[in-house]
Amino acid sequence: MSSGYFLVLGASIIWILFCMRFWYAIDQEHPWQRRFIAIGAGIGGGLIYLIGVMMLQMLKETPPPVADEETEIRVSPGRPAADDGKK
Repeated sequence: MSSGYFLVLGASIIWILFCMRFWYAIDQEHPWQRRFIAIGAGIGGGLIYLIGVMMLQMLKETPPPVADEETEIRVSPGRPAADDGKK
């Protein structure tokens, strides 16, 4: 794995830890708030990872095509210019 994947994974984990910090800060008397924070942590972390990996694939440099040595390349001259009869 390249360092880009580790950065994306790290960003996803940091998001989850950031949300879990708020999850611990919310009082246990508010279970729905805690559930929404936990759902947001999971969905957000997954989206960060998914979008990050997709961006890494888009930014990946493709190698130039390699011509086989067996391939014969021929170049033909262009068409002759049309003679319009004026000289």
